[in-house]
Amino acid sequence: MAERIDLTTPDQVKPGTASYRVSRLTLDRDQEEVIILLLGENGERKEIVYSEEDGALGMIKALNTADLSVKSLEARIFERLDADGLVSGIVSGTPD
Repeated sequence: MAERIDLTTPDQVKPGTASYRVSRLTLDRDQEEVIILLLGENGERKEIVYSEEDGALGMIKALNTADLSVKSLEARIFERLDADGLVSGIVSGTPD
């Protein structure tokens, strides 16, 4: 099973959404944006955009230089979203 975040409190994007997985990750240096598209277990979509004001370039650098043999890219994304209060939950599954 691919990594996902099991939400502590169900999201209300679509009532009852209990988990999300990363569907798409866009790192845009020119526009200074990081765009994360999450997909819920029933097809719910949630887009999160980090801009220049949110530290997108710093996030790109951190992801680009991360040791992914220790922790996966998706786990790092979920941890950041949780730390920023955008989703709250526990990462489960295994990287694929």
